[in-house]
Amino acid sequence: MGGTNLTIRDANREILVRLSTWLQGEAKLDPADVTMLTREYGISETDACLFLIAAYLDLDLEQSGDAALMERYLRPAFFLLDPRSFQQDPYRETVRFPSRRNRDWSFETRTFAPYECFVRDDLMVLEDGREIPQIGMFREPFTYPVVLQNDREWMTLAPVEIESMKRPVEAAHGNVLTLGLGLGYYAFHVSRKADVSRLTIVERERPLIDMFREEILPQFPAREKIQIVEADAFTFLEELKDHYDMVFCDIWHDAGDGADLYLRLREYEKRTGMRFMYWIENLLRQQVLLRGESA
Repeated sequence: MGGTNLTIRDANREILVRLSTWLQGEAKLDPADVTMLTREYGISETDACLFLIAAYLDLDLEQSGDAALMERYLRPAFFLLDPRSFQQDPYRETVRFPSRRNRDWSFETRTFAPYECFVRDDLMVLEDGREIPQIGMFREPFTYPVVLQNDREWMTLAPVEIESMKRPVEAAHGNVLTLGLGLGYYAFHVSRKADVSRLTIVERERPLIDMFREEILPQFPAREKIQIVEADAFTFLEELKDHYDMVFCDIWHDAGDGADLYLRLREYEKRTGMRFMYWIENLLRQQVLLRGESA
């Protein structure tokens, strides 16, 4: 790949494209390969995984440039995760999901296979300009709930949801507005905070609202703080009358379909002067920049 000759911007793009392509396919390592490398070469399990990932990304670690990309990008990107840190999340410990379908919406579960790679958090941006994808895997199968619309994942409790919500939850205070309902993970954690007085959720899909109100919201310990408004997010913002101390936006599946929505919402942020936070904002900004636009 010739990584030593790449600018940081080009290296960012190269790693992102290669990882994205791999993750969209069968991004699984063979546990037998991991075990073989650790036993025969006396390396750590993490290093074994990293060498296998590098091979899948066609990095030649005998070449100094590719070896540098491995150390500067893949090593800080990769985490072998402890499932307990996600299974012991208060939302997961509190909420029980029904097996239910309401028109084209349903609650179901998905499972990561052992040594299956996935995005685990928003992009990490370092001071030197490097943009480090955050990739994780588990040693054992990991099952998590999802909301599906027409059999397409709309909201999940995969690690990326839990990790990427930490900063917006921590920042929430006072009167909070969130655009997008999903599984109500953000609403659950924010409503439990003593410094949050009220939480308004804007969601346009009536079947999802009905399932949430009937099956999930009654399990929330601070449900009295929560108000749900059935409306399109942009229509709601156009007619906005209240002041909110923070607005959290999560109305996209991923950065690919969220970039245009993000740019539209930024205009409302400027217009209202209120603080907006966006799910996976660094990935959204990167998507915008990759298109040659200003974020």
